[in-house]
Amino acid sequence: MRIIKLNPNSYEEAVHNLHLDDNNRLNPDGEGWVVRVWLELSDDPNSYMILREDKDDPSTESRISMPRNRQLVIDSQRLWHAAWHPGPEPRYALIVSFESGEDLDLWIKSQMPQTSHVG
Repeated sequence: MRIIKLNPNSYEEAVHNLHLDDNNRLNPDGEGWVVRVWLELSDDPNSYMILREDKDDPSTESRISMPRNRQLVIDSQRLWHAAWHPGPEPRYALIVSFESGEDLDLWIKSQMPQTSHVG
């Protein structure tokens, strides 16, 4: 677990900083896969997590807004990622690593809003 501080940056700087994490290098084969969970502590609706399947192909890009209390679960070793934070103040977030599996899946499902079905 760690708390990060991100100073304001441009979209171009964020794209330049796209990276993959090295979460699983030491995991034995057949063990759970480590994913990262972000909890946004700052409230800046103009900040985004940029995700790409292919670092050099903008057509694979997705953006997730990062207002306060937004929780993101990302396979940060598979997806290229970086935060785009135009500012003006620094942005803070909590990042925690979790092992994928049934317990994480149950937690994710518990965080999703309930939907009602008609018919």
